Amino acid sequence: MTNSPFARAIAAIATPFDADLGIDFDRLAAHGRWLFERGCDGLVLFGTTGEAASLSSAERQSALERLVAAGISADRIVVGTGCCAIPDTVELTRHAAVTGCAGALVLPPFFYKGASEEGVARYYDCVIAECGTSLPPLYLYHIPQTAGVGVAPGVVERLVARHGPKIRGYKDSSGNWSNTASILERFPQLDVYVGSEALLVETLRAGGAGCISASVNVQPSAVRAVLDGWRSREADALQAVASAVRRALEKSGPLVSAVKAVLAAIHRHDGWTTTRPPLEAIGQAERENLFAELRGVGLEGL
Repeated sequence: MTNSPFARAIAAIATPFDADLGIDFDRLAAHGRWLFERGCDGLVLFGTTGEAASLSSAERQSALERLVAAGISADRIVVGTGCCAIPDTVELTRHAAVTGCAGALVLPPFFYKGASEEGVARYYDCVIAECGTSLPPLYLYHIPQTAGVGVAPGVVERLVARHGPKIRGYKDSSGNWSNTASILERFPQLDVYVGSEALLVETLRAGGAGCISASVNVQPSAVRAVLDGWRSREADALQAVASAVRRALEKSGPLVSAVKAVLAAIHRHDGWTTTRPPLEAIGQAERENLFAELRGVGLEGL
């Protein structure tokens, strides 16, 4: 890394909905403040956990504006802006810039599978060109198991060569450590984040910036402890605690739905379990089993 990362303990913040499936802006802001009070130093708004693909551009822009108006500093927010259509990505990315956000986390176009590395790179080229001077720092988002299209090291190489420091970072949510290690080795100038805190210590030891994770929503303090203590003798023990929570969530159903079930318990508001279709809440039996396991590994608030 050649710059100080905008943040290290970053929650891919979940989006609360009301009974009519509209965004509950007040609960979104309250949850953001709760995360910052417990150790987060950054948020990703409208990543995968935020159900971005289920929201319109207008909803996403309005939510960002209202979050900032509620006192969440824009320079602590990176916004997920990647869409299939270049004009939509440009609109959201420019909006992130003019709002003063720390950056934009940009998925590759995810409908057409089997796209070449050059094709994916050209998509980013177009976004950068069309944003012009209204371009925030860009973070490339690699989550091929969900998007069906990845941001391979070859794509990163092309983009860094063409655009230099406009490419600020890379989020690797693939769970494939060999890919993360390759990015860290080949592009030390980038802020590299893993998508799971289960790999946090390993990432930090290899020169990474931190994590951007769904499960930070429910364990910000534990992730902060790992970040504060990763050079200490207790690092592996701290990592084990955070990893246990992550593993419990992953095996309890769709990760977004599992995280929201836990947030409903933590915040004492059943509305947190609401997702937009096609996602559904996890069942009662799965929820009870999840809570029992999380209590067993010491998660607070349940």
